[in-house]
Amino acid sequence: MNALNREMKFDTSPTVSTTTAAEAFALRRGVCQDLTHIFIAAARQLGIPARYVGGHFYRVDGVTEQDAGHAWVEAYVDNLGWVGFDPTNGIGTTEAHVRVAIGLDYLGAAPVRGTRFGGSGETLQVAVHVDQARQQAQN
Repeated sequence: MNALNREMKFDTSPTVSTTTAAEAFALRRGVCQDLTHIFIAAARQLGIPARYVGGHFYRVDGVTEQDAGHAWVEAYVDNLGWVGFDPTNGIGTTEAHVRVAIGLDYLGAAPVRGTRFGGSGETLQVAVHVDQARQQAQN
């Protein structure tokens, strides 16, 4: 995880949702999905079960408006069970990681999937707001 975090540059430009782990690794850059796929491929090559986790990440720097969701890995560690690794941030997962879906890869844990028929010329814009729930004092 630390080597991936050091060697891979976070860059939203060169990859898309269909970029493979090998392609992103060759570029030495990509997004959280790419680092997650590379980690999973390496873990599985070593015989370690690993799965893709899609969700959200609460940033402690106060940034709540985010361009997309987040991705990280859970690997099965003997005597511990499933352990979370976030290679993009170079940390183990914490309560700041909000799990939405688990799959073998991005396709298995995609936040939205489906087919749309009709119309053309439309675009999709995504906005993600991740913040702590505020506890309200009850009177």
